[in-house]
Amino acid sequence: MDLATRSPTPKAPEESPPSTSRRKSSSPPMASASLLDRQTMLLSAVAACRRDPGSSTADHHCKEIAAALRTPCCCPNGTSAILANGTCSKNGKHDTDSTPSDCISPDVCKRLLSLSEDMNLLVRNITKEAKALVQAEICSLFLLDKENSELVAEVFEKNGTTDEYLTEIRMPLNQGIVGHVATTGEMMNVKNVYDHPYFYPKVDERTGFVTRNILCFPIKDSSGNLVGVAELCNKIGKPAFTVHDEQIATTFAVYCAISISHCLLYRKLQEAHRRSHMAAELLVQGSTLSIAPEDILRLTVRDIPDPTSFHPEFTRFCFVPRSIGTGDTYVEASLSMFKELGFIDKYRLRRRTLARFLLMVQKGYRDVPYHNWSHAFAVGHFCYLLLRMPEVKSALNDLEAFSLLVACLCHDIDHRGTTNAFQLQSKTPLAQLYSSEGSVLERHHFAQTVTILGMDECNIFEQLTRQQYQQVLDNIREIILATDIAAHLRKVDRIQQMVKDGYNKNSSDHHYLFMCLLMTASDISDQSKDFKNSKGIAENIYKEFFSQGDLEKQMGNRPIEMMDRDRACVPKIQLEFMDTIALPVFRYLSDLLPALSETYDSFLNNRRCWQTLDALLQEQGLPSGGLDYLKDMDLEGKVIERVSDMRETEEKESESKSQDNSPEKVIEKNQNSLDKEK
Repeated sequence: MDLATRSPTPKAPEESPPSTSRRKSSSPPMASASLLDRQTMLLSAVAACRRDPGSSTADHHCKEIAAALRTPCCCPNGTSAILANGTCSKNGKHDTDSTPSDCISPDVCKRLLSLSEDMNLLVRNITKEAKALVQAEICSLFLLDKENSELVAEVFEKNGTTDEYLTEIRMPLNQGIVGHVATTGEMMNVKNVYDHPYFYPKVDERTGFVTRNILCFPIKDSSGNLVGVAELCNKIGKPAFTVHDEQIATTFAVYCAISISHCLLYRKLQEAHRRSHMAAELLVQGSTLSIAPEDILRLTVRDIPDPTSFHPEFTRFCFVPRSIGTGDTYVEASLSMFKELGFIDKYRLRRRTLARFLLMVQKGYRDVPYHNWSHAFAVGHFCYLLLRMPEVKSALNDLEAFSLLVACLCHDIDHRGTTNAFQLQSKTPLAQLYSSEGSVLERHHFAQTVTILGMDECNIFEQLTRQQYQQVLDNIREIILATDIAAHLRKVDRIQQMVKDGYNKNSSDHHYLFMCLLMTASDISDQSKDFKNSKGIAENIYKEFFSQGDLEKQMGNRPIEMMDRDRACVPKIQLEFMDTIALPVFRYLSDLLPALSETYDSFLNNRRCWQTLDALLQEQGLPSGGLDYLKDMDLEGKVIERVSDMRETEEKESESKSQDNSPEKVIEKNQNSLDKEK
């Protein structure tokens, strides 16, 4: 139905207001414009009202809407008013005696159009305006739910004396006066509701409100389709609603239809934007970039080099893997690790497929200070060293080992340099997608991994059986989820029990816990290298933390201490991390794998270095905030020197005690004791 036919035919005014008689030629009257023109004008009105409800542009567009209703228009200064019965008079006065409720000001239209972002707020304003226009105690607005054939009041006024609302009342489409109006599309003016067969008393029972009379009218869009139904209850000062109230309601229904339709449209646009944004967020980082043929050729044209060709110390736990070069070198070294561990031959990995997979994984990492491709390679390298150990080879089957190495390389794909807590706090698309399951970023990393595996010539598991393929994906998912420290802490008791009881190769739970423990150890393995590396990595970590803290401050939030560059003391936070997370992990691991005791000792040494750095900052009165002191090479030298002196002193004391307990010394002590007794 055309908007122009939605209101009663107006009486001809004595003098047409200038705003209706003179229009710009580029802006035809809405009543005579096409449907597309009318929709465009209405959208412009919404935009103008949202930008500035009091602007002249908003006034102009509201006049267009008034023209669509075939009613005279009101000038911005209020010299004339739109009347429900279609008449207009100067100075806002009706030709007949009327109350203010007989007039619908264009300001009402502007207010309603400006609320298109929030349906609840719009509904409350519509009910408020409707009550004022016809002098009713309460007003309820039901929107049509086509899918469930119901009328839904998202906010429902409980009574007319307070602002108390009930949330979402639903009524069948064929029930009550509201349902009858929705079904027939005709207004109903009921003087005594309890005598009417269509009255539905259960709403009164629920709200405690006593309804006497009702004016109920349909709200339809420009095509005549039902949008909702408004129900006004209990006329104030009179025994029932009047014919004049019906005229007001008929006109006001058009304003409601315009506002509600555009609010629903805005919801759809917001949802489309959210989905589009989410799709962009889920797109694999770098997936829109092609892999250069020369990169594939470089990785496939010659034999895969031996790992020690990158560095003679490559297969030692103390080796710093980042030292071999840059990102491309890490890809070549990863190929070497796959080959030496036997995965290429055992699972018939095509060289080209593995190369493309690794290159896409590399591209999947963002250029953030810490959670980047170099971190992934360092984690993968430590895992590779673990998988070379005879004890680990015996504890895990080949498919678990294969899964573990892939998971380590992929575990932080598309990391944004922020934490799970930040994702949830900021209500990002990732948080909307994964928040109900927990471990938001970790689930995203796994999803990115699966997406890469599905890309052309990237599925390194293509030769696996269906059962093996499902098992390896399950393993990778669980292993990547294990990198969430919160998830690790929930498993600590079970890990401790496994260490106490001893690893049981026949226990599936022990297999799972052991893989998770190996993953967590690999993830934090940077702190097991020398202090220079440990300190450099910590600097990168806190660059990310402080960037997040800066974002939180911009959002008006106070970041936690470790994220706040003005409050964080890196040495103290590092000590806390090592005491609560890192050292226990490597203690469990060294108990299960005694050959790793040296790595655990390296952790203890780094802990002493951080403790010494903290002491030196206090002794020298240096500021502990920020990261500048981590770049101070002189300070680093002092830390290493002091820790070295402490260790040397301890070794001498230990040697002295050892000598005191030698057989010769024991005999000598016993002899001296006998001599004294004599």
